[in-house]
Amino acid sequence: MTIKELPKHISYSSLSTWQECGWKYYLTKVEGAQEAHAVWFTGGTAVHKATELWDLQTPGDIPNAEMLWNKVWFDQVAEDEALHGDMNTWQFAKREDMSWWYGEGLWMLDKWIEFRKSWNVYEDFVEKEYEIAIDNATVKMAIDRVMVDFEGNRVLLDIKTGASSQRHPLQLAVYAWALEKQGVTVDKAGFWDARTGNISLWNLQNLHAERIEDMLNTFDKARKETIFLPNLSNCGRCGVISACKYVNSRVQ
Repeated sequence: MTIKELPKHISYSSLSTWQECGWKYYLTKVEGAQEAHAVWFTGGTAVHKATELWDLQTPGDIPNAEMLWNKVWFDQVAEDEALHGDMNTWQFAKREDMSWWYGEGLWMLDKWIEFRKSWNVYEDFVEKEYEIAIDNATVKMAIDRVMVDFEGNRVLLDIKTGASSQRHPLQLAVYAWALEKQGVTVDKAGFWDARTGNISLWNLQNLHAERIEDMLNTFDKARKETIFLPNLSNCGRCGVISACKYVNSRVQ
């Protein structure tokens, strides 16, 4: 199989896409197929940016959450419309349209501000970016937060805005591995659910550094050997299905 040039780096996101469907990874990361834009992409990005700005502010910079949210939200909508066209053409799930995300996004920011009353950011660990070398590739990532809880524990946190609950802690384990490479260890790791304001903590004992590196190296080797198996059971939620050669094959 002759393919275009592979991305020079890998990430948890690209590993997750490859695990979801190898052919989707190929279409999006190699062929450059664009996923159909969805309202939840804009909403989730805006919530992340708003919490980041809140945590990085100098006291007194941001008068209140509503003013911050309005600026972040409308800037993000304008940016995404320039890239993906009129918002009225974007996909949305059930009742979670633009109006829902505007209102609920502010509520999510309020929940984060309430959460921060008893949790502090560890040093400057807000959206920390890393590039970690493995055998024959570089792993890139941006880690949402490292926090200190009310008991003094150092806690790795990833902010989630989606409706689906997290099924496994692999993302946390990859981030904990990267932090360990930088000499930073964490006592706990979890996902902060923006829809509820709750944290789900996960045990990473079985996903220690050696296993994470083995998984990342295996993924890198597989993509370089052009192993891009399609997973046809995931077609229903695929944003690049129109570019896929494996679907729409039913005999009429």
